[in-house]
Amino acid sequence: MYKLLLVTNNQAVRDAFAAVAWENMGFKPPRMAADMEEALESLKAYHSDAIAIALPKQEDTELYKALMERYPNVPVIEAPDKRGEAEIRTLELRKLLARLNADDSDDNYTLADQMMYCRHEYFRALMDRRIPSGKDVERMLRLVRSKMDPHRPCVVAEMKMPDGSDFLKGRWHYGTQRLEMALRNIFGVEVAGLRILSCVLPGDRIILLGCPMLYHEVEAAENSITGVVSHHVQDCIDHVDEYLGIDLTISALHVLPALTAMAGDAQI
Repeated sequence: MYKLLLVTNNQAVRDAFAAVAWENMGFKPPRMAADMEEALESLKAYHSDAIAIALPKQEDTELYKALMERYPNVPVIEAPDKRGEAEIRTLELRKLLARLNADDSDDNYTLADQMMYCRHEYFRALMDRRIPSGKDVERMLRLVRSKMDPHRPCVVAEMKMPDGSDFLKGRWHYGTQRLEMALRNIFGVEVAGLRILSCVLPGDRIILLGCPMLYHEVEAAENSITGVVSHHVQDCIDHVDEYLGIDLTISALHVLPALTAMAGDAQI
């Protein structure tokens, strides 16, 4: 049975969660905390597999920042005030927890390793515009404990190989998943307050994202963000050519008003 900490002093939220059939959901009844102080004390004293939060905005922000520092791999959901929505969010949470706790490999993966893998899956879906709405983007970022800030301008770079290149069908015959992992190891970094990630999408599209991180200062001007990403990409392209033998170039560079602009219903 999974253990959930519910952090709220909103009676409607507590009533909604009290009505959930927790045993059928695979959870014990939630442990309760009324505010940030009680939540941190509870987490210090008792194990929690996940946290549901419904607090005023400022306190929510302060608590989430503390959780990023102390419990960076514990999934977080927004606690709704209706039973049906609480059940939907709980089922979504249970699916993630099952992934995080799966024992399906001979390798000794830690919780942080499993969470990172789930984050990459989510990032790939986001860059392929398979996340339905901006609200879903925000919710999923919290669920997988991403450091990316969904509300500040970000940069998307599209990369390509020379026309007619048969690299993926010839020399690199391991498949796009292995290629993506190799590119992640080269491009993936936190620099100048930006989290930089890469992915390989269907059609052998190679996409890179530079997104501001939560609680980090980044220059607001678009040219400074694009400058950081462009400089990093150019450096990494040389490493990709040296170690993988792939001749990449930047084919397009876009500045988005926010990460939520990558949602399926957004107009970009």
